[in-house]
Amino acid sequence: MSTLGYLTSLPELALAFADEANRAAHEDRCVVGAQFVPCLAVEDALDIAGCLVVAHAAAVGALAPARVDRLLRALRDRRAAGLALSVPHDPGSGVTPVVRQTALRLALPLLATRAEPTVWERVDRDLSRTWQRQARQHMRRIAQYVEHLPAAFDRPDADEHLVTGLSKSLAAYVLLLGPTPGEVRAEYPHDAPDTHRYTAHEAVLSQETTRRPRFRNGLHVVKLPVGAETDASFLVLVSTTPFEAETLALAHHTAKLLALAHEVLRVHQLNDSARGVRLSVFQMLMGGQTVLAQRAMEGLSPGLLRTEQVRVYVIATPPQGREDMVRALEPATDGTALLVRCPAREDHIIVVEPLRRPPGDTDSVRRALADAVSTRRTCVLGGSRPYGLADVADAYSEASNALVSAHHSLERIGMFDGSAPLAPLLGTAAHRWAEHVLAPLLAMPYAVRDELIGTMRLALDFPHTETARILGAHRNTVAARAARVAEVLGAEGRPLDLKDVRVRTVVHLALSLTRTWNPLHDTVPEQASLASILQCEPALTWARALLQPLRGAPPQLTGTLRAWVGCNLHIDDTAEAVGVGAATVRKRLRQAEALIQRDLTTGLSGAHTLVLALSATTGEPVLPRLR
Repeated sequence: MSTLGYLTSLPELALAFADEANRAAHEDRCVVGAQFVPCLAVEDALDIAGCLVVAHAAAVGALAPARVDRLLRALRDRRAAGLALSVPHDPGSGVTPVVRQTALRLALPLLATRAEPTVWERVDRDLSRTWQRQARQHMRRIAQYVEHLPAAFDRPDADEHLVTGLSKSLAAYVLLLGPTPGEVRAEYPHDAPDTHRYTAHEAVLSQETTRRPRFRNGLHVVKLPVGAETDASFLVLVSTTPFEAETLALAHHTAKLLALAHEVLRVHQLNDSARGVRLSVFQMLMGGQTVLAQRAMEGLSPGLLRTEQVRVYVIATPPQGREDMVRALEPATDGTALLVRCPAREDHIIVVEPLRRPPGDTDSVRRALADAVSTRRTCVLGGSRPYGLADVADAYSEASNALVSAHHSLERIGMFDGSAPLAPLLGTAAHRWAEHVLAPLLAMPYAVRDELIGTMRLALDFPHTETARILGAHRNTVAARAARVAEVLGAEGRPLDLKDVRVRTVVHLALSLTRTWNPLHDTVPEQASLASILQCEPALTWARALLQPLRGAPPQLTGTLRAWVGCNLHIDDTAEAVGVGAATVRKRLRQAEALIQRDLTTGLSGAHTLVLALSATTGEPVLPRLR
């Protein structure tokens, strides 16, 4: 794919980044098109996802700072590849400090160009043709894998099949090594130069754990673990030319397919290879890799994920009955929803339902799930409200929370309770606070930043082991990313204590605020603290509504909740603090779950909500100031 850095190398475009910081952060960003818009406005109904938007510098520079902020936020939210300002002379002139600083704060690529509008029309055509050609090529590769998956997983030469296909697709030497030292499971081509083989084995013997390309012996090398890192199986790619982002994505996907094939051969649990692809697609969605998930799904169910919004359902069923439930639901969801076995919970089934526009029979999937649950008394169903395709992780967390109400419903079905989350209710000052708290993280290169943020959104709601299974990563990888975030957001040389529920709650709220923008309730001071943000009227109304069901409960229930939060969610410490047994504490937590409709015993998202509500209404616990 073409990148912003590549476009700046074309003399006819006279294109340059606005400053060095912007170039270092965004030169590798992919570009699929270019659109010249003389009078750029927030309301423009343009499809600019992945496109470089070109506008007159004078028109943008004449806007008030607030309008510049709105405009650049709209470009970022609509996933534009960047903004290029057309200047008459020097690329550095004409870019006002307000535009430059706003772009840096929002992590939006900002460039300047002296090329004529007609030049950008040609660039757009060239980029479109290049993107379409490469996309078709990439889709053919994935479709070929999907087409051969059933035979590949059943054949004893599955490793050779996948390694050969990857090697031919990337024109690279590919080596698959097993956990036994020197065990070559597959390689291609067999007549590769000795330098390629030596470099591949040297990379495996090295202590490097990064999955990024390295340069060794004049060759480009990628080393990928296959399956759990403790298995010590590696897929190594060696090429004389650099690896592009798309080819690297295919290599990562192949490593997952190899791990999946090995698992099939070891435990004989997967009878249909398409289920493995669906699981990989779900893990990509949970990690925020929506484009790759859409492309991977095209070979299996064309058009299924071509949607802007989805609803997520979670079915809780006894582990021994999960396969029966899956077999009952697969015909009803085939071609209409993505159904996977939860990789973290053996008693959960996850269904991602695309919501079409214009809507068709939007209740068909829900009816099928409800009918299946109604015939099985041990099953319950929880569902989320509509979410964007990039927010599947949030929808999954909400559907898991909805299981709480499902357990106490006669129909054993629980949908979201209609209450809005806190973040969208807060105003401009809250968003500025969140951007200030997360500034060191948001300033990182977008590829690293998105990987860390995607992992942290789940790691704050689930234990590292479950997070790793949901993302299809190793637990140590999740722990390393969490430690990196704690280090980046720490102060005075000390990392954040992410074991403290108060710290986790603050980071959780800040991450939620970066995904929303609703300046309608700007009722807090411009330089607001978190305490003042939680005292604004929308936050107080939200907190009181959440805690309202507890007012009619016995006093010891509320006291136990406060003690549980004060004891950092430790059951035994809470039992000692309130003078009861640990079993009594757990019983009271389950009673509170039923009242406030939030999960307090299996995940952590409900605990974050409870901490915020208690802090807003009572001032306890006191939430820490991170920056």
